[in-house]
Amino acid sequence: MEKSDNKTKSFKDLVVWQKAHAFVLSIYQQVKIFPDDYQANVGDMLCESATAIATNIVGGYKKKEREEKLFFLTTAQEALEDCRYYITLATDLQLLDSFQADELENNLNEVSYLLNSYARSIKRRKDEYRKDDEPKEE
Repeated sequence: MEKSDNKTKSFKDLVVWQKAHAFVLSIYQQVKIFPDDYQANVGDMLCESATAIATNIVGGYKKKEREEKLFFLTTAQEALEDCRYYITLATDLQLLDSFQADELENNLNEVSYLLNSYARSIKRRKDEYRKDDEPKEE
């Protein structure tokens, strides 16, 4: 899948980041229509958590140590779950209708799947690297 080595030149080449960024843009579009009193509360938290998904993917991209990469991806997944809650809250407060909420949830699920796949590929490479370092029996 996506790798932060010679196959990508920038975090912008990562499909997971592209989908996360598109999700952030759609969140900002939705929040624009929130009433002013909710924009400063629920809207800000929704935007902050959505942005944190993408920024943590970026934060881990150039890290050399796999544990550092995984830390950033775990933080991105935590922000994703925060965002999931704020979508639920915005829906319950009738700031989003069910169609809007479903569309955002579907996009969020896609980002979550890609994020988990990216983290698994990094873990798998880490495990393969360890196996290569084990002494061989003769």
